[in-house]
Amino acid sequence: MAELLDQMILLVDDDQTGRSVRKLVLESHGHRVLAVGEGEVALRILQEQPIRLIILDYFLDGMSGTELATKMRGLKPQVPILLLSGSADVPDGIECVDDYLSKLEPVTVIEDKIAELLQRSQPPKISPQHTVDGRNRALKHGGG
Repeated sequence: MAELLDQMILLVDDDQTGRSVRKLVLESHGHRVLAVGEGEVALRILQEQPIRLIILDYFLDGMSGTELATKMRGLKPQVPILLLSGSADVPDGIECVDDYLSKLEPVTVIEDKIAELLQRSQPPKISPQHTVDGRNRALKHGGG
């Protein structure tokens, strides 16, 4: 799991206190975090930085988290998106994100979800396979 902890996370929340606390918690678990409060800034960072996971608040100034997620998908469809919301209701547009959690979930649940999403987004590993004549050739795991 240590290899997952050095992945850059983009955290988007317009509430400065919530954003700061969440950033500190994520960093205390070994993550590198870029935290921003505006959707347009988040889109620019997504284009410029090697982001491996996006965590979005649902309620943002100017647009919803799912609207921002749709724009982000257009830029980098392979980057997983975790949507967080303080509302008890499941937000509209949830199909455009990879997963959804309540902000009230314990840190361990959120951390487990982050690890799962990062693991899912890892590129396939390449390992040598011996051919009949003894030479190595690379094959992707999970198929030939």
